[in-house]
Amino acid sequence: MLSFDNSANNEDLDPRRPEDFARLVELHHSDLLVYATALSKSPTTARDIVQEAFIVAYEKIDLFDVTRDFPSWMRGIVRNKWREWLRENKRYDLGEPELARLDAEIANWQTRQAEGKSSLLEALEHCLDRLPDNLKETIHAFYFEGRSGEETAELLQIAPAAVRKRLQRARTLLKSCLDTKLTTSS
Repeated sequence: MLSFDNSANNEDLDPRRPEDFARLVELHHSDLLVYATALSKSPTTARDIVQEAFIVAYEKIDLFDVTRDFPSWMRGIVRNKWREWLRENKRYDLGEPELARLDAEIANWQTRQAEGKSSLLEALEHCLDRLPDNLKETIHAFYFEGRSGEETAELLQIAPAAVRKRLQRARTLLKSCLDTKLTTSS
């Protein structure tokens, strides 16, 4: 289940203090996973990138300028870790315009979260909860666990074509639900 707790204002936290750094990790881990997944297109790779980014941030915390925005600093580290991953795996780079657009969208989303405004992820969580169980389990295995279509089919003991059909139905239902939820909450 997705959850966000923005009760602690980032500006009140000093990442140079270990307990505050730990709190900032809690506050921004999910956001950074979303960003890293958007970059890498792989939840598994995204988890690795974010973990490495937090390690780098912790090791280089003395270089952090407390007048800067911590989430922006972390996105920069995630972006650099993603570029390292691209070089090591010889993957296609998104390019600067697409990367800037994605970064701006994530920053805007984080700002809306901090302001306590209704978020897309809250709406998505609501819509996921409304899916039939067979679609939920397929979505969970494929997207949240990062399994391939074949692995999901094997796990659920169904044909790969049934996985594709379930994912298609789930995406259609989620889009309809999100369109309704986001339109009524605006």
